[in-house]
Amino acid sequence: MRINRNQLRSLVERVLLEGFKDDQRYLTEKYPAHVNNLNSLPPKWISWLTARFGERPKTEEAHPFEDAIVTVVNFSKKDAGLSVKYAAPGTEERPNVFKASVDEAFPPESRSWSSPTDTMQITVDEMELILGLSERKKESFKTDVSEEEMESDRVGKVGPWNLWMPTTRERSCKIAGYDPVTRQPKTTWCTARMAGSNLFYNYIGRPGINMTLFYIIRDNPKQDQDWLSLGFINGEPTLDGMHGGISVDRANNGLTEQSLRAALGPDHDEIMEVLTEKNESLGGVHPARVKIVAAAKSLKDLNYLIKSLSKDEAADIIGMVIKEPNISPEVLAFLSSDKDTKVRRVVASNTSTPAETLQVLAHDLNSEVRMDVVSNPSASSETLQEFFRNNKDDTKILRKVASNPSTPAEILRTLARNPVTLIRISVSSNPSTPAETLHTLASDPEDLADVRLGVARNPSTPAETLRALASDKNLSVLRAIAKHKSTPTETLQTLALHDDPDVVTNVASNPSTPVKTLQTLAVHPSAFVRAWVSYNPLAPTETLHTLASDKEVSVRLGVVKHPSTSAETLRTFANDPSREIRKKVASRKLTPTETLRTLANDKESDVRKAANDNLAAREQGLNERRLRRLIRQML
Repeated sequence: MRINRNQLRSLVERVLLEGFKDDQRYLTEKYPAHVNNLNSLPPKWISWLTARFGERPKTEEAHPFEDAIVTVVNFSKKDAGLSVKYAAPGTEERPNVFKASVDEAFPPESRSWSSPTDTMQITVDEMELILGLSERKKESFKTDVSEEEMESDRVGKVGPWNLWMPTTRERSCKIAGYDPVTRQPKTTWCTARMAGSNLFYNYIGRPGINMTLFYIIRDNPKQDQDWLSLGFINGEPTLDGMHGGISVDRANNGLTEQSLRAALGPDHDEIMEVLTEKNESLGGVHPARVKIVAAAKSLKDLNYLIKSLSKDEAADIIGMVIKEPNISPEVLAFLSSDKDTKVRRVVASNTSTPAETLQVLAHDLNSEVRMDVVSNPSASSETLQEFFRNNKDDTKILRKVASNPSTPAEILRTLARNPVTLIRISVSSNPSTPAETLHTLASDPEDLADVRLGVARNPSTPAETLRALASDKNLSVLRAIAKHKSTPTETLQTLALHDDPDVVTNVASNPSTPVKTLQTLAVHPSAFVRAWVSYNPLAPTETLHTLASDKEVSVRLGVVKHPSTSAETLRTFANDPSREIRKKVASRKLTPTETLRTLANDKESDVRKAANDNLAAREQGLNERRLRRLIRQML
């Protein structure tokens, strides 16, 4: 059978499309956090990523995927315009400045591509510089850092090596070095880029991770190992050899303990001592973190940080800022209009977001943003009333309204009569639901126990309603009542005799259970029940003394840890067969001194240490009390 030209073209396109989809599928499975970006990229950029990060990579890339994808997405949106801009004819009066700048930065005779959009050959660093050159009139950030400012980031000098700890994005670029004309960095570090995606704050400013970045640069550097970036995480240098990681040479080759020693030679030990001491002096907070904290409080400072960054990079910075505990209403209001749905969702779910900002987001075009608003306990009653009025047939919205503790009582009363069980369940679990409404829901039909279970678990359910629910036939409901702090004592006494072990266990752990019932449960056949009695904060000292001789370790351990256990009872544990128990007794302040002396000769070293530390602390306290008494007598 012969096929025509159109059929052949269609067949080729189908085969190519299948290959593209296979590559895209592999990348999304390998990097699931970036699925949205991967799905948005055209085939040629998927091919670029596959050649470097696919199943069988053919090209080496200096940066890890997480950094590269940011640049690729940013560049892919502009590559068509860059191609036109580069190819535009110039005249003597109006030369093509962009083409001249690119050709000066990347001489045509030595580069591996002819046009800035020859995607398969171009590298991440080349993309970043091209993006920067295309926007030279829009310098990413101020770079005229004074020598005095620079010197404040100098940690010291050892032999020919200059030791730096950059504290700002600008100083990071200045220290690492760049060409003053082309702004081309002398390194491939993403934290030292002069334009485009500088990720300095994305690394250093991240909350929850104590990260410090040091630059170690030789006098008159020439070779790749004359520029070294060394990262400390949580007090320890990171030398994992990861290509494109935080500890690399100029070409982004990962550093190991061995390669770092080889690069620094005889100066290694002294340099590491200086950097370790500097890192410890920070007390766990890098100065750059101050920028993130400031951005959370000031819109001006936030705009400074995200200026010139790509959408993903700005979102990363914003993601750090939004997690700060003291974020200002001004910043939250600004972020509420961000184009990125993920950002607006964070604002919509943030309990610090002002009610008026949430009112605006309640009309957001994205349904997930609106759902986050209706779930936010900071939403005003007016906003929740509006959701209720406008979504009478939307079960999903009504469930969120029914769950929100800020929902007005009259709306909760109405929703409690809704025929949809899931909505009534939400009302039954809401701590703001009126007591009389909870009492009504406690009589929900027998075959729909989840509503009654919500009432039984609700911390606002009154004792009278819990007493009525004690006759329920559903075990889950009874277990919840047995655990509830407002359950009447007579109800707990009755439930202590129940056949279900979980009901009895919950009674044993309930701090509202009367002492008489706890004394009865202390001899219960179930070790689990006895253990919970030994942990119960209201367990009397005589009951604890009885449980101290229990055969189960878990029961005795509860007694040892109990704040009401007497010194006399603790004395009985000096020769307990459990090392864990003896160690705990050795650390208790109430343990008699003679018992501690016995434990100081224990066969287990950790028990001996705990006892000796306790004895030493007592001796010191005794001496301090004697000294204070002596001073008072002298005065």
